[in-house]
Amino acid sequence: MSTPNSSGCDERLVLDVQNSIFLHASELLMLILSCISVPILVITLRKVIKDSYYHINIKMITAVHCFSILLHCIGRIVQHSSDLYLWLAPLPVCDKRQFFGICVVSRSLFTFGVYCSSFTTVFMAIERTIATHLSRKYENRKSKYGVLLVGSQILVSLLIIFFLFSGGDLPDRPVYCMFYSRKNFSTIVEIVTFTSNIFSFAQCYRLYNINMTLRTTNAVTNLSQKYQIEENKTLIPILLSFTSLDFVFMVIYFMSLLIMDMLRIEKTDSTYFGLFELTQCVPVYAIVVIFVMSRVIKRIHHEKTVKLNAEVQIKDEAYFTYLKQQWSHSK
Repeated sequence: MSTPNSSGCDERLVLDVQNSIFLHASELLMLILSCISVPILVITLRKVIKDSYYHINIKMITAVHCFSILLHCIGRIVQHSSDLYLWLAPLPVCDKRQFFGICVVSRSLFTFGVYCSSFTTVFMAIERTIATHLSRKYENRKSKYGVLLVGSQILVSLLIIFFLFSGGDLPDRPVYCMFYSRKNFSTIVEIVTFTSNIFSFAQCYRLYNINMTLRTTNAVTNLSQKYQIEENKTLIPILLSFTSLDFVFMVIYFMSLLIMDMLRIEKTDSTYFGLFELTQCVPVYAIVVIFVMSRVIKRIHHEKTVKLNAEVQIKDEAYFTYLKQQWSHSK
């Protein structure tokens, strides 16, 4: 991002933004949804950290996912609340422009949250692939792979932000917080993100079949390997559900971008700003995904508990039948 440039005030552009009911309605809606999402994300993040059921590496990746969305929502709250204040405050027209510092902070959190959360499925698929192929000794490695994967996820997201913002140019008092990056780079990033998530979904499905095959064969040689296979049988169906939801939201996002391009709206127009805020529907994603995934996890755990109880009961019955046979033979 280049150094902020001082520029004259174009009252026509300022009034176009300040008088746009559609833009303010979009910002107000996203502000409300972000405020709803924050406590939900905080509670979910605490549950993820305290939950001892899952492997520590999965917990780390999930925690980073929740935290990145939380940062996105905080960035939205900062920007939308300041925008709405400038809209409602009795200030001169040119004083209703946004501040450079607020734009940098809010949009950095906003963009980091979008991209970091978008790569969660990819790094979860990589983690489960490593867990499957190194199942005999993976449990002993503990958090080493998780730290490496989480660090890579954060680094990739920060690099994307750097390259997106490095070519941007913003005055010290912009009419609206919008960074215009090089179009080719942002398009490439979006295509790579979308494609990598499709491959991750396919890989999760493949891993599930591999673990089911391993479970039914005699390939399991130690307790650590058996534990990893059983954990994968629980985690991968959850991951497949999560990836499916992720995919649906990505399709909606890309279709929205396509419609915006077809409408050929000027990127300095207030209608474009309003549509941009609506297409980046991460707060909606947070609420829907947390609600749906909590139900999916409860269902899978319930099915596993019922199946385990049935297996224990069958084994008990078989044991007593065998014991009776032994008693009858001994007489």
